[in-house]
Amino acid sequence: MHSSQSLEDQIGTADTSRFVVRERTGAATPKARRWSFALAGLIVGLLYTANVFYCEHSTLKFMDVALPNSDMHANLMWARSIREQGWLNAAPYHPWNDWMQQIAPYSQWVEWWGGEQIFQQSPLYAYLLSPFVEHLIIFRILQALMGIGTCVFIGLFTARMASRAAGWIAFWLAALYAPFYAYSWPFLRDGIGWLLTAAALWALSEMTATVWPSGRARLFGWLAGVLLGLGFLARETYLLLIPVVWITLACIAWKRRHWGIVTRTALATVLTICPLVYRNWVVKAPLLSSSNRAAEVFIASNAAGARPYIFTIPAATQGILAETHGRTWPAIQASIASYPDGVRGWARLQVLRFISLFDPYESGDNLSFYFVAHISPVVRFGLRYWMILPIALAGLFLSIARKEHAQLWMWVFLPIVLSSVLFGTAVSRYRQSLMIFFIPWTAYFLMIMWSLINRRKFRTSAYWAMALLAGWALICGPLSRQPRGQYERPQEYFASVMIYHWLGEEQNERAMLAFARRMFPGVSYPEF
Repeated sequence: MHSSQSLEDQIGTADTSRFVVRERTGAATPKARRWSFALAGLIVGLLYTANVFYCEHSTLKFMDVALPNSDMHANLMWARSIREQGWLNAAPYHPWNDWMQQIAPYSQWVEWWGGEQIFQQSPLYAYLLSPFVEHLIIFRILQALMGIGTCVFIGLFTARMASRAAGWIAFWLAALYAPFYAYSWPFLRDGIGWLLTAAALWALSEMTATVWPSGRARLFGWLAGVLLGLGFLARETYLLLIPVVWITLACIAWKRRHWGIVTRTALATVLTICPLVYRNWVVKAPLLSSSNRAAEVFIASNAAGARPYIFTIPAATQGILAETHGRTWPAIQASIASYPDGVRGWARLQVLRFISLFDPYESGDNLSFYFVAHISPVVRFGLRYWMILPIALAGLFLSIARKEHAQLWMWVFLPIVLSSVLFGTAVSRYRQSLMIFFIPWTAYFLMIMWSLINRRKFRTSAYWAMALLAGWALICGPLSRQPRGQYERPQEYFASVMIYHWLGEEQNERAMLAFARRMFPGVSYPEF
């Protein structure tokens, strides 16, 4: 009997047995909900506070200075240049790291970038950091609050697309997710990107789920537009996302025969990015330019010799930059042409990069996830990427099978966010942006499983459980490409030895040096 049932018969049709879908009336009183919110806020607040405490009382406090070739250091220096020059920042800081110095002098890089007045990347994060350069711990706390905000918006968005119960599950998954904590500490812009993406998904979902025209729809239209504009100021990905969102909203408006909400959203987006346009006009930069690194990033991540998930500098980098003069489209073409078999060689790299998204290894960039896990128990004992991935993929599959229209905005955002991950090297902190989608799909799937069990469909539940076990076995087995013994790297330990030396803590310096030598016997550490 079971074998003859369709997938929708087994998991419940979209019309008659939705798992979530609507809550029981009176399931929780307003007072009980307020207590639930307060308790949730207290717990996640304590978790982020503990993470900040452990990181602040470790060498992580000084890593931004000890690793001068890192983006953490570049963001700090850029924020200081804004503080010194004022908000126009006519001559923004541009990193000229060791590997860049080996390729060309600074003046040549400036020529490739199109001028020193163009920002090296979308500037919102550096501008937010600039008021706090003399009180960095305050900004660390602010980043922790951004992490909490990301958890909240993931929960709110999931509640809108599925149910209140699914929203709570998504919130707690995000609140226990270790990489969110690990990357909430360093001065990196990833956290603000996750926050704005989760908030934009929520605002757009609320807007499209509301009757048009209405005051609520207009309010969320303005809010969504502001969030999209802030996203553009925070991440280059929004240069592609914004027109796609506008087109999608136009299609919805055409069906609903109402254009006012779309106009408000577009107007709010434009107004939000006006300060950038004005600044660029004053300093004589291209009006919509927010980054000059596209060519450089694509070459480093895609030319012959690039690796799927470990950042390296291909030997062809200097030649391609010189040949293309740093222009993005010619650099893309030259990077692909650098393979002996052309497009096929580049396509193989993309396949390997896509497969690396299933690898449990968190590839280090700027700061090693595993080093932070040694310091912060919140990171050490939190949920990992590989734990969530199979459940999320199951939820993704079921959302397609059930034709979940409430998940429209996830499908609008996901291809562009995924392409941005594949555009560069798929290191740990870049692929975490996918968790903004994977966590809601995980909660969605868990609610389906709960529904199946409640309806005593134990055989179907068992099939899904076996599928999840097979997924975890694949991820931890054949798809795990990085040897377990190579998960750690020596950079942070070497930097810690230097930091303890600078601080005059000889006992800690000797202990860290001895520990690093045991972990990395083939690496030589200088004596101070």
